Amino acid sequence: MFGKIITVIAVLLILWKRGEICAGVARAVYARGKSENWRKWYAFAEKIGGMKFNNRLTYAYLILKEGDPDAANKKFALLSMERLTREQKLQLKASYALVYWKRGEVDTAIEMLEEVINSAKTTSTYGSLGYMYAFNGNLSKALEFNQEAYEYNSTNPIIVDNLAFTYYKVGEYARAREYYEKLMALKPTFPEAFYGYGRLLVEMGETEAGLEMVRKALSANFSYLTVTDRQEILDYLEEFEDDNA
Repeated sequence: MFGKIITVIAVLLILWKRGEICAGVARAVYARGKSENWRKWYAFAEKIGGMKFNNRLTYAYLILKEGDPDAANKKFALLSMERLTREQKLQLKASYALVYWKRGEVDTAIEMLEEVINSAKTTSTYGSLGYMYAFNGNLSKALEFNQEAYEYNSTNPIIVDNLAFTYYKVGEYARAREYYEKLMALKPTFPEAFYGYGRLLVEMGETEAGLEMVRKALSANFSYLTVTDRQEILDYLEEFEDDNA
C-alpha cells in the first residue's frame, strides 16, 4: 500500500513539474550542442505548460542567441505582459535589450540596460552594457564603466575582454595587453577575445603571434550575439596578406 502511495505521489509530481522537467532536458541538449532538439523540448515544455519564468526567459534568450530575433521578441513581449516581480522585470529587460541592440537600436538598448544596472548590478548586465559602450564609440564612458565592471567581477571573461578592448581603442596598448593576458588565463571561448588580442599584438609589432591569435578566433564559438563574425576575421587576414604580399 505504501509503495502505491509513493508511486502516485511520484506520478503527480512529474505531472506538476512536467514543463520544468522538459525545460531541463532542453537545457541539457543545448549544452551538448550536437542537435537542434533543444528547440523541440522547449516547445513541448511550453505546450504542456508548467514552465516557470526563468526557463521561459532562457528559452527566449537562446532563440535570440541562435539567430531568430523576431521569435525571441515575441516571447519577450509575452513575458512582459505577465505579472512579474521587480527582479523578474529587471531580468527580462536585460535580455530584451539585446533584441534592440541586434536591430541596430543601440541607444534604446543602452537606456534599457542603464535602467537595469542602476537598480541591480549583475555580471551579465555589466558585460552587455560594457561592450555596447565600447562599440558605440563613447570611449571615455566605456573605460570608466568597464573599470567599474572589472572591480565588480574580475574573473568574468566578457568583462575582462570589454576592459582590454576599451584600453586598445583609447590607444593604451600596454594596459590593453595586460588585460588581454589576464583574459587568456580565463580560457575564453568567444571570438572577440582572440581577434582583439591578435590585432593588438600585430599593431605592437608582434605580427606572427598576432596573426596566430587572430586565426585562433576562427575556432571559437560564434553565435548571433557575438560582435565579431567569421567573415570579418577572414577579411582581416586576407587584407593583411594582400598588404604584405
